[in-house]
Amino acid sequence: MDSKEAGAYLETAEDQLKDAELAFREGSYALCVFLSALSAENATSALLITLGAKPSKKHRSSLVTYRLAQGSTTRMRSTMMKIVESMKILEPHITKARYPILKGMELFPPSKFYTEEMAGKAVAQAQRVLNNVKILIKCQR
Repeated sequence: MDSKEAGAYLETAEDQLKDAELAFREGSYALCVFLSALSAENATSALLITLGAKPSKKHRSSLVTYRLAQGSTTRMRSTMMKIVESMKILEPHITKARYPILKGMELFPPSKFYTEEMAGKAVAQAQRVLNNVKILIKCQR
């Protein structure tokens, strides 16, 4: 466990969540969703590092977290599975929110695809991930 590295990932996640909330207030919903997903990914990376694993370089932290959860205590597994469920929702947006989106036969910029409701849900998921990661990291100390 590298606590300095994990701390840097956690701080990055907190900063990105603040930025996602700002983007939400400003009506930049695609950016909000993207930053929410990045925040959750960085928070999860902090957890993985704390547990002695390497973060996913392919934006699939949910898979690594799932594998680690299987060998964890019942209480820890439950919290880790909550993180996995949130990450499954958020991970696709790490790439999807950055490129034109095919809807039917047309391509739309992300700014025309993401809605206030989608952005609000993404921020809430990212906040859940961050809170659960903090709980698990605190238990590891």
